[in-house]
Amino acid sequence: MSDVFMTGCSLDCIREEIPEGAFIIIGAGQFGSRAVRLISQGSDAPIFVVDVDIDRLSSLGSVRINRISCDGVEFLIKNYRSMNPADTVVPAVPFHLAFEWLASYLKGEFEVKKISVPEEIRPLLPNTWPGSEGSLLVSYADFICPDDCPEPDSCTVTGERREEPLHRLLSRLSYPGFNVHIIRSRQIAPGLGGYRITDLTNAAEWFKRDRAGKWLLGTACKCHGILTAFEIR
Repeated sequence: MSDVFMTGCSLDCIREEIPEGAFIIIGAGQFGSRAVRLISQGSDAPIFVVDVDIDRLSSLGSVRINRISCDGVEFLIKNYRSMNPADTVVPAVPFHLAFEWLASYLKGEFEVKKISVPEEIRPLLPNTWPGSEGSLLVSYADFICPDDCPEPDSCTVTGERREEPLHRLLSRLSYPGFNVHIIRSRQIAPGLGGYRITDLTNAAEWFKRDRAGKWLLGTACKCHGILTAFEIR
């Protein structure tokens, strides 16, 4: 087992670049543990797992990984510049990681205020449920999907063909007074997805360029996603 090499978050907590092609798993709970197992079985790429709870990090077993005891959002904010744009972030936390990263990234330069996703948007989407902290969960499925779903064009449970991936459907979402930006989550292994560091930085530059206004930020794969509404001032 690799030792926890960093406790707490300081500006110099990573002293060398995380190598290109690394996987950065934010969260060491049930989903983070599964991500470690699947990635380590299918690749010899470096794996970094970030969680504020040292006990959860220690419970990941003897697999060779880098364990980082730190708040996941704070870790990304303070260290993303040392990461390679092609490194992959795997969200394994019960909140919209991309939004929380963006709000922290823009803090000081802009005021980011989370607002409710308009109710009128829900009928425009396939299936929706309230998510954590005001976000909206969106899915083509109205059932619990198999853990090992390979994200095919046709659903492995119903056989129904998805004519349009959810990430594309959300990108075309139009609602008066709101701009929309969707980060695509790409499948790493069956039932496991993530996005690249460059996807986060491109999103941040997009918001800084367009500035004030109301936004819907989403993260989505072919079948599932999450939307968060906010206002930039």
